Amino acid sequence: MTTCAAPVLVVGAGPTGIAAALTLARNNVPVRIIEKESQHRRGQRGAAIQPRTFEVFHFLRAPEIHERATPFPPVQEHNRGSLEPSKTFSMLDYREPTSAIPYYNSKFMGQPTLEAIAREHLAELGCTIELGTRLISFTQDEKSVKAKVIKYSGNGGEEVEEDIEAAYLIRADGAKGMTRKQLGLSFLGTTRENDLMVLGDIRLETKGLDRDHWHFFSPMSRDVIFFRPTDELGKDGWQFGTSSCTVDLKGLVHDEETLANCIQDFVGLRDDSWFGADFDAGMDQTQYADGKQAWSRKNFCCRSPDAAHVHSRAGGQGMNSSVQDAFNIAWRIALVYKGLSPASLLDIYTAERFPVIAGMLGFTTKLHDRIFDPSDVEHTARSTADEDDNSKQMESKLEHAMHRSAKIPIVIDEFVPTPTSGVAVVHSTYGDSQEDVLRAGDRAPDAPGLMPVVSLSRASAGSTRMFDTFASMHHIVIIFAPALAVPVVRSVLATIDQSVPGEVVRRVVVLPGPASGPDGRVKMSSEVDQTLDVEVLVDHAGHAYRGYIVELQEVKIIVVRSGWSGWCNRAGCDRVGAIP
Repeated sequence: MTTCAAPVLVVGAGPTGIAAALTLARNNVPVRIIEKESQHRRGQRGAAIQPRTFEVFHFLRAPEIHERATPFPPVQEHNRGSLEPSKTFSMLDYREPTSAIPYYNSKFMGQPTLEAIAREHLAELGCTIELGTRLISFTQDEKSVKAKVIKYSGNGGEEVEEDIEAAYLIRADGAKGMTRKQLGLSFLGTTRENDLMVLGDIRLETKGLDRDHWHFFSPMSRDVIFFRPTDELGKDGWQFGTSSCTVDLKGLVHDEETLANCIQDFVGLRDDSWFGADFDAGMDQTQYADGKQAWSRKNFCCRSPDAAHVHSRAGGQGMNSSVQDAFNIAWRIALVYKGLSPASLLDIYTAERFPVIAGMLGFTTKLHDRIFDPSDVEHTARSTADEDDNSKQMESKLEHAMHRSAKIPIVIDEFVPTPTSGVAVVHSTYGDSQEDVLRAGDRAPDAPGLMPVVSLSRASAGSTRMFDTFASMHHIVIIFAPALAVPVVRSVLATIDQSVPGEVVRRVVVLPGPASGPDGRVKMSSEVDQTLDVEVLVDHAGHAYRGYIVELQEVKIIVVRSGWSGWCNRAGCDRVGAIP
């Protein structure tokens, strides 16, 4: 394995591309990210951010995304032409965050705000987005990708060509780009021509349309419009969406007056209402890919998720699945780029993520079919509230699902019982997280209240949490042990030192919580302990031992990468050196 000096080229600067670029930059991998548009995109677009995505941004050191996102408002339904509410309810049930799952609820944040926050972090790492730069072709050989791009200058639209040599190319500019076609990759699936929706941003003031609710008008018919308040656009800003079989939806996209008339018809606006000119709208057509080519690596070209699958808007999975998987592929590329892992690590990514996306496509298709019931001859949309709780349960499952890895070579669990001969083992790749169960391949739990041990050479920095030790830059080997003097602790650390480069692994020993000193800090128990080059944390509240299912006198080793528990070992160290 050898290192490479050429940068990684990311094509597309939406949430997916920025997440990939930020992951690479955090790993000190040179990266260029290009965007064909001359300005950053407007429009809230897919604004629902789900719990696992918040975790990803936490690991990317961008916690402001969760802090600034807003909770889902309660829904109000209205009859067409009336501002009087007919029904009020919650779109999704709220779940109280726990020590293991701090991000338990979806929130809203428009893509322009999310992208701006992520761009700030990217700029801090010395990477800026190259606007007005379009990929037109590329070739590749056994060493690199050679891409040709066109840059548009700001003066008179002059075009300048540039040849870029890249170690890898990550395409993140949507499913219709030229990269997929040039690689000869199929994109099988279906398009539901009649299931159209217009999404956009408007400025609107009218009495009776309060900003405490997400308003749906005429939800029992196929002609429906919704308004979600968002202060990201201003105190009079709204995201709207409409689906209709009687209105010319394509006309709404380009004509502000036609849209205003449509809103007047649905809502029954008063004469003193004001419709703003800050108008942005786009067409959303329901498409499905069958997932058979959800992921592909052809030599040095990698497609990010949004270039690999499209699906129903139901469930709000588009941006979320794309960000999560861009993060996943980018840290793998970083290891391969640095010569710390073979290129086959990228192929394992395909085996791991394919079942997850296939499961997601199945869920979103079922959810879409429940919202737009195809068995109804009039194709009538169901009520948003719907007395049928199955739709709400499906959305909740999508929201709270914590993806599990498929059964792949780098996922090893010595705590799972050996299956009985002839008995099939069911492995869910899209199941709910259970706080009393932890298997290799599950998301790794958080655990607050961990106290760093104080030594002569290491000062206490106050309490920390398990999530703050996770990052996109390294694997973390967590050794749960009753004391540092346990021989296996030194044995495991010695094995890591001998077989794994130091930059790949962060070593942490977690001890059960003893009594602390008068100053509230925990001190090393002996001079011998101070010679260990390892981070030592004391689990005062017991959250880590409970979350990771560890008995107080047990020695347990768990390897975590980017929030996933990839390896669970009883007490030995014979395979710790095989960290990918």
